[in-house]
Amino acid sequence: MANIQPNRYVMHSNDNKLKVDYETTSFIGQPVLNLTQAPGPIRHFAGSQIRRLETEVGTLVTVTTQMTVDTGSTSLSLLIPAITLNAISDQQNFTTEAIVTTHSGPNSVPANGVHEKYHFVHLQGEANFIFALVEPVLAASATSSK
Repeated sequence: MANIQPNRYVMHSNDNKLKVDYETTSFIGQPVLNLTQAPGPIRHFAGSQIRRLETEVGTLVTVTTQMTVDTGSTSLSLLIPAITLNAISDQQNFTTEAIVTTHSGPNSVPANGVHEKYHFVHLQGEANFIFALVEPVLAASATSSK
């Protein structure tokens, strides 16, 4: 029995207004996250725009969705549970939460009090393993440069 860690997580809210496609590594060798918040367009995040933190309750994956200089920011965090697949072709359904956090900034009114507000969104998801062609692409580029 193989113990394979998924590298792709596709999630959506019950009303499909929030959709997330997160890959821990992509063909360019870095994580990517595609986010759709209806009615807006798909937003793409990659590399250092995606922050990942291993915790006791799962992996917390966070992106900043809105940033202002003086009045704060908004972030989206996903709680990804630990999942093991039996085979590369397996997929595993799961449920989790997204946390939309509104952070107040230095010029927010009032200046004192609670500085984060949380909105929880229940998500259903599917975890699977996809092949990333990082090694073949890197090998091919190294060979062609010689």
